[in-house]
Amino acid sequence: MIDEVIKSNQRDNKQSRTLIKENAMLSKENWFITGSAVVLFIVNNIFLGAFLSKMPGGSAAGITTIYVISLVSLVIRKFKSVTMVYMVYGCIGILSHLMVGDWIYIPKVAVVIIIAVIFDFFLHESSYRITSFIFGFALFVFLLNLADYGLSYLFGYFTKPVNIKDMILSLVCGYAGIICAFATYNHLQKP
Repeated sequence: MIDEVIKSNQRDNKQSRTLIKENAMLSKENWFITGSAVVLFIVNNIFLGAFLSKMPGGSAAGITTIYVISLVSLVIRKFKSVTMVYMVYGCIGILSHLMVGDWIYIPKVAVVIIIAVIFDFFLHESSYRITSFIFGFALFVFLLNLADYGLSYLFGYFTKPVNIKDMILSLVCGYAGIICAFATYNHLQKP
């Protein structure tokens, strides 16, 4: 009788451990992605928002955002990495924007996540090479600016022209973030 109870407890413990291993929400990769997105949100919106809010093209936030996205992509090397960072970041952002009545942020987040899926797919299909980051990021910035122009026209709050200067600054700062991410990743790979 005692042996049967011990065996049933072992079976129950084995099943519960199996559920934890199979549950994708508890994987180390997802925790790393979520933690990176939360830290990125805090850095961009609290520290950089308070001290560097007047820089053209969002350059300081562009460096940190692309740095984190590139580093997470290089470490995880799976299709979900870029998309999940933007999803977590966007969900936190939605809460803060809704608190001040900025409901237009919701469709912007949806569009950014769709563009992030394209960027994520591009990186994944090209095996996360440096050239895929260079060309993929240029496509990402172009699609973001095009979508921003389209949303401003669609919602009619104002039609703003595509600002080439901000686009170039975003590219330069993003490339700086990519270079820093590759340098950090290579430094972490050294024994």
